[in-house]
Amino acid sequence: MMNELDLVIHGGLLVSDSGSQKADLGIQDGKIAAVGLNLTGKEMLDASGLMVIPGGVDPHVHLNMPTATTVTSEDWFSGTLAAAHGGTTTVLDFVEPLPGQSLHEGLQARQSEAEGQAWLDYGLHMTIADVKLIPQIKSLVEEGVSSFKIYTTYGDMQLNDYEIVAVLDAVKENHGIVMVHAENDAVVRHATQTLVNEGKLEPRWHPHSRPALAEVEAVQRMIYLARVSGTNLYLVHLSTGGAVKAAGKALRDGQNLVAETCPQYLLLNRERYQDENPEMAAGFVCSPPLRNPNDQQAIWHALRQKTVLSIGSDHCAFTIHPQKQVALGDFRTIPGGIPGIELRYPMMYHFGVRSGMLSPEQWVALCSTNPAKSFGIWPQKGSLMVEADADLVLFDPNKEFSVTADHLHEKVDYTPYEGFALKGFPVMTIIKGRKLIENGEVLMDKPTGNYLKCGTPVIPA
Repeated sequence: MMNELDLVIHGGLLVSDSGSQKADLGIQDGKIAAVGLNLTGKEMLDASGLMVIPGGVDPHVHLNMPTATTVTSEDWFSGTLAAAHGGTTTVLDFVEPLPGQSLHEGLQARQSEAEGQAWLDYGLHMTIADVKLIPQIKSLVEEGVSSFKIYTTYGDMQLNDYEIVAVLDAVKENHGIVMVHAENDAVVRHATQTLVNEGKLEPRWHPHSRPALAEVEAVQRMIYLARVSGTNLYLVHLSTGGAVKAAGKALRDGQNLVAETCPQYLLLNRERYQDENPEMAAGFVCSPPLRNPNDQQAIWHALRQKTVLSIGSDHCAFTIHPQKQVALGDFRTIPGGIPGIELRYPMMYHFGVRSGMLSPEQWVALCSTNPAKSFGIWPQKGSLMVEADADLVLFDPNKEFSVTADHLHEKVDYTPYEGFALKGFPVMTIIKGRKLIENGEVLMDKPTGNYLKCGTPVIPA
């Protein structure tokens, strides 16, 4: 006879990527221990009328990230707690080694920042901006880093095609996955210089500086370059119809590829840059920029068709006062990024599931299971299987939530989703079988998140 379960969640609807069922879920020692009917445990938690879902896995966040002039307003402590309020229980962030640092030193520095500060388990992607570091990739995989990020633009971060092929090769050899920020640098520079020459430097010109063509070309090129070595490819924050179309074709051709988009590219468009108040417009400055409604529709379509299989927040928070505001005179110097770590899961429910665009199972797959698979942490994370970590969310499909900066827990002075009215919101977030948040109240006294070793990626179908 197994020991009595620590906690049984009963009466709820269990929703995973593979299906939904009315059943009880039993937890023992921080893991899911049983799924069945009429389970009993030391503590019984009634989830009648609620969905019981795997906690969200946000594959793309930037906490405590330095830029040339400042650092994101969101730190490990505030960012992981805000994520938990919105039903996300695992985050994946990035290491950007400093010049002269080894990959290992960069990794250790980032881990020590998060130590004792992260409320959630976190994994780390490694940015490769210097090809001299390629020989170190193998040792990183042993330390639980299986994803490596490259850039086709951004000054010192940018790699050329020869360097990209070398990274793709090395990562393939070590069974990892390459993430790419894909925008054609020449196109971006040309568009930007044209605006500068015409004196068009206000925030509203930002989207013109990074045309859709730049993304489409670079995505297409990355698909072909990755095909040469057969490397797993993860296309971050796709924002254009052309890019998701290219990804769809590559998938039909059998390529190992995961396409990611973000809620901002589904729910906001470039009209936001036209705000009379340049401070408001600056709040939406991110790269790639918000696009037009046709692009939004194309990406929604790609989600339905299962071409886009992952949703990341790309949470990169800078305050309007003072961080964005000091740079209003020149859009090139506005720190780029928008917040969204807290609302990713519930917004995708409201606009995806409630609208009939996505099934509840697809929603869980996009926001939890597929990101976990893509970075080799499934089924420990992103699943309701026995032996998975008991990182769970009780989600009330009828709970109404009006979005204002004051109602959120992100450490930033605005939200791009101000005024949105959502229906469906988490009422409890459970981390390894312990209640972290109940009805908006934090129940643990200090962070308990650990560094999470990522394993071999599984390309979700």
